[in-house]
Amino acid sequence: MAAAVVTVAEPRMLSTADAEAVAAAFGLGPDAVLDGPVARGQLGRIWRLRADGTSWAVKEWFAPPDVTAVEAHHEFSEAALAAGVFTPRSRPSVHGTVLADVSGTPVRVTEWVDLAPRSRRLDPAEVGRTVAHLHRAGGPTDERVGNWFATGVGAVGWHDMHRRLVAARAPFADELEELLPDLVAVESVIEPHEQPRVCHRDLWADNVLASADGRVCIIDFENMGPADPAQELAMVLFEFGDDDPERARLVHAAYVDAGGPARVSRRGHFTMLVAEQAHITTYACARWIGESDVAERARLEAWFRETPEDPVTLARIDRVLAAVT
Repeated sequence: MAAAVVTVAEPRMLSTADAEAVAAAFGLGPDAVLDGPVARGQLGRIWRLRADGTSWAVKEWFAPPDVTAVEAHHEFSEAALAAGVFTPRSRPSVHGTVLADVSGTPVRVTEWVDLAPRSRRLDPAEVGRTVAHLHRAGGPTDERVGNWFATGVGAVGWHDMHRRLVAARAPFADELEELLPDLVAVESVIEPHEQPRVCHRDLWADNVLASADGRVCIIDFENMGPADPAQELAMVLFEFGDDDPERARLVHAAYVDAGGPARVSRRGHFTMLVAEQAHITTYACARWIGESDVAERARLEAWFRETPEDPVTLARIDRVLAAVT
């Protein structure tokens, strides 16, 4: 698709009154109705647009998106489709661009897919096959892997964050303190990414969902970039194994049988999982400390609590490894 020209000013957010303008920008037909937002992520919101008898997903961002990055996300999702991954197809604007400006709001439109609520108990074989197809879509890259996916925060970083939570009187400071030994110890697995390829890098259960017809659908390619596919596979084994070694074994076996290029064989392959745990957890904490809005603080606290409810620890890593090696 051609490059889009999008305002770099702080975007206004969509409202239901923008339905006809969105439909016109993407050539979606008459009688448009915009419902929502129906979903919220860390970076933006999703609306459902109904026009001319068809439903579409409309993405808007809380901050101006990087146009080049959005086009790369589109290209990778198209490559994933071609490789056999079920993912919503993009709808180009009437100018052939990925993004369109709707009264100061950059938006992107994809086909609408009815999706079930997030679940880590999806069919493990179907998850494994889907990730194998996805890993064939991304080619090798020499781009540097960012710290979010490659490093921890270290003992000093963890203890400093605990002190900051205590000083801010965070109600979950004690929960972090209880976890500190495990959070520090698990960072001992961290090693460099080997032979990075373009990967999704966000294959949590929020983005790997069952469709209404039972297929596994991958959404939200916005964190795509360089990673060792073995490290991404290890994340998937942890997430969709759901602490059940047999489920992890079935995911891995299906991935291998479907021609997936990666193999998980050592603790170091869990580096990206450990790194993301560290950065997501400390980011949620830091945001909570700096936030004054009560509702947003509650959302950030809930985000933090995902870690104590489901911590990545050496013992849990070793259970997954024992199942797949």
